[in-house]
Amino acid sequence: MSRCGALVAGLLCLLGAALVRAEDVISQWDAAFPTRDAPPQVYFRAGYHDDVGRTHRLEVWREADLRLRRRTDEAIDLYVEKSGSGEYEYRLIDHDRKILIRADRTTLYRIGVFSDWIGLAHVLKVPRGGYRVTEAARQSPASLRGECVWKRLELVMPISSTSEVCWSSAWGLPLEIGHNGENEGWKSRFWRSTPVQTQRYRIDPSDRGESGAGVRFQEKSGPAGFPFARNDA
Repeated sequence: MSRCGALVAGLLCLLGAALVRAEDVISQWDAAFPTRDAPPQVYFRAGYHDDVGRTHRLEVWREADLRLRRRTDEAIDLYVEKSGSGEYEYRLIDHDRKILIRADRTTLYRIGVFSDWIGLAHVLKVPRGGYRVTEAARQSPASLRGECVWKRLELVMPISSTSEVCWSSAWGLPLEIGHNGENEGWKSRFWRSTPVQTQRYRIDPSDRGESGAGVRFQEKSGPAGFPFARNDA
């Protein structure tokens, strides 16, 4: 085999191994935090603390894997919709600054925003580095009622961290996320009200949040510094 042929074969082997590892990661994540039994249409309200301890309110409307709307603090609306090609398109509206921003996943990745459909629709993002999931000993009223199961999520890379998640397989959502501080005891980072499955909360595909109440939005397309509505729970 020529040197060039050997190099190509080696690259193909490496690519194949990388794809297998990526599939394994997704499979392991699905086994630990399953979403397959979740209703196709879900609405829920939640609260969470950001990295500096500020409290935020979150509302999410999700319709299968076709579209969703996330509202943060009644100030930012994020609309995500699957296009005909199967890719997701993003529209973010900053109501305070009257800005509408359009982007796709490639644009978001280019500026370092890696939230994907799973993280946006089901709160927990699949880690991009190594992780380990084990059963947690913690109990709560929700887990004692059988509404969720506590899991211990340890992130190994790129920055190690540990949190505990009370995961509801029925809803495909965490009911609570928190961690034990060294001197602070248990601190809840994410909590949510009971989700609702109802046609009442169906997202109207024509409602793109781009007009209404006589407001004019300045439109931009995925600039650097994209003000993405983050939920790092």
